[in-house]
Amino acid sequence: MSYRSGMLYACRVALAIFLTPVASAKTVPEFSTAQVYATSVQVERLMQSPSSVEAAFSPDGEAEALVLRVIGSAASSIRLAGYSFTSPKVVRHLIDAKRRGVDVAIVIDAKGNLNSTSAQALNLLVNAGIPARLVDRYAIHHDKYIVVDGKHVETGSFNFTSSAASRNSENVLVIWNNADLAAQYLRHWQSRFNQGVAYQSSY
Repeated sequence: MSYRSGMLYACRVALAIFLTPVASAKTVPEFSTAQVYATSVQVERLMQSPSSVEAAFSPDGEAEALVLRVIGSAASSIRLAGYSFTSPKVVRHLIDAKRRGVDVAIVIDAKGNLNSTSAQALNLLVNAGIPARLVDRYAIHHDKYIVVDGKHVETGSFNFTSSAASRNSENVLVIWNNADLAAQYLRHWQSRFNQGVAYQSSY
């Protein structure tokens, strides 16, 4: 028996025990077969929820691979918030998403991206038609997450840099198919994007 099947069986047994009438207890309510079935269906739907969680780590390459897979899964929208932003692979995957019709936009820290490598990455994005804004309202804009299609969330310690992929000890967590969580991240992302200043390409 699989773990899920076992859990469903245990829940049904618990429900059956709880709903069995007790002769000496006049206050125990009576439940119809339809009510018991409806409750059982609710439990089964909960156990079969499509939402799932996936984790990966660096510097063994798995963290970056998962981030790129999240970007590659996008069908309609990508919203990225970051601190340091220099990764050529992330840039390439974002541009590829834009070219296949995905609505892509990013917001990153202003002070953490004053170097030429960040400028090169941002120039490529903006010249590909991807809006990028810089935030300097805080000591640092240290957010690191991606929201895809309004339902998938990637987060963790992973900066969008080559160092995070191959030199640092980092973690990436992806919550798939959780629109409620994604909505919270999107509200936060929009507030930071509204505070940002649009990056202008230097060439």
